[in-house]
Amino acid sequence: MNKLLKSPHTLRLKFIFYMGAVVTIFVAGVFYWMFQQSKEGVITQIDQQARALLQQVMITRTWIADHGGLFVEKRAGIEENPFLPGTEIEDRQGKIYLFRNPAMATREISEYAASAGLYSFRLTSLKLINPANRPLPFEEKALQYFGQYEYEQVKNGLSSEAWKNGARVYRRIVPLQVEESCLECHAEQGYEVGDIRGGLSVLIPMTMAMETIERNRNTLILSWVGIVSLVLSVIYFLLRQMVLKPVDHLHQVAHRLIDGEYNVKARISTGDEFEAFAHAFNNMTDRLKRGYEGTIKSLVAAIEARDPYTKGHTARVAKYSTAIAIEMGLSEEKVAEIALGATLHDIGKIGIEDEIIRKSVPLTDKEIEIMETHPQKGGAIIKDADFLLCALPAILYHHERPDGTGYPGCLKGDDLPLMARIIAVADTFDAMTTDRPYRKALRTEDAVKELEKHSAKQFDPDVVRAFRAAFNRKFRRN
Repeated sequence: MNKLLKSPHTLRLKFIFYMGAVVTIFVAGVFYWMFQQSKEGVITQIDQQARALLQQVMITRTWIADHGGLFVEKRAGIEENPFLPGTEIEDRQGKIYLFRNPAMATREISEYAASAGLYSFRLTSLKLINPANRPLPFEEKALQYFGQYEYEQVKNGLSSEAWKNGARVYRRIVPLQVEESCLECHAEQGYEVGDIRGGLSVLIPMTMAMETIERNRNTLILSWVGIVSLVLSVIYFLLRQMVLKPVDHLHQVAHRLIDGEYNVKARISTGDEFEAFAHAFNNMTDRLKRGYEGTIKSLVAAIEARDPYTKGHTARVAKYSTAIAIEMGLSEEKVAEIALGATLHDIGKIGIEDEIIRKSVPLTDKEIEIMETHPQKGGAIIKDADFLLCALPAILYHHERPDGTGYPGCLKGDDLPLMARIIAVADTFDAMTTDRPYRKALRTEDAVKELEKHSAKQFDPDVVRAFRAAFNRKFRRN
């Protein structure tokens, strides 16, 4: 129990660790899934772009083939198709036009797009006419795969990501099907209408896509950190308000109980199990308190039974001390502790011989010396009773004086506990206003004036002023 009481932050640390781990892992999983979805979305956009580009090129090629090819004006940089010699023509004005078949047109469109840094196309085949169309490793595997199936089964083609010149690129290849218009150039290769004679591939740089993916990743990481921090902060705030604060309060109350403050109460108004637990805690403390109060009453009765002249003295000192403490604005717990101290302040007299206690004439110097040992005897009696230790200052120091002439420790000024200063005033007042065999009691007003007369030397001035105020309202008798 003591080990747990010395570690009030154990629950807080466990919560932060375990809840933090759970929330972090969960949110990380969600954000990783979101990142993958985002990444797939970017790749899907690139793939859709690749499909659209291939479809546009295929339509362009089909249009050129269906129209028997096309002619372009011969200009600087525009050369004759080396695989179609003798296909140039000249018009009446002397302009020369060069023939372009679908393959040549595809290659030149690809060069234009590549020079703009957009994308590039490649025609390739396992039965080559132009060596420049020799398939790359990826294209070769794709063509072999296409050759195993009918065109309808593989017409969507294949795709993959790769590195080219240190940059990430996306590539897609689709099969080329032999049509009637293709046989004019490819019949000699043994193709028939409907055969797959090669492939058309497109290569798209992924620089912008990778930047988008990187940006999305960084955004998600920052969002992950922010959300985890926010969620943990909100959960911790709620936990602190609903759980940790009541637990801390109960922990402090338990500590004070261990230190002997048996009048302390758990004060929780949460309307839940913690409030019910606090009530149960207080009920348990009250039962303990009633138990030791019964013990105290027995001790007090034993003291007063030995000295009939001081019967009721303890109860009166407790009443006066309580009134002074309340007048001074002390807390409810402190008032209760002072009442207990006042009740037990003379408990050490149990250890004094009856001949001295019951003596009806003034004591001798030797007897006074013995009588003045009762504070130490009282301290020894309760030293092992934890629930009475809060009364120890009253027992040990109620005969001390602010000027340092008291006993047993000659304490002075602020070194003298407030509890002892209060009880000293109450004890002296009751002694002066009670008949003894060797003197008559003083009038209450005269007794108060005596206290005021010796204020600052024998008694604390603040305590005397508080007693005067309480006396004027409650205790004036004659």
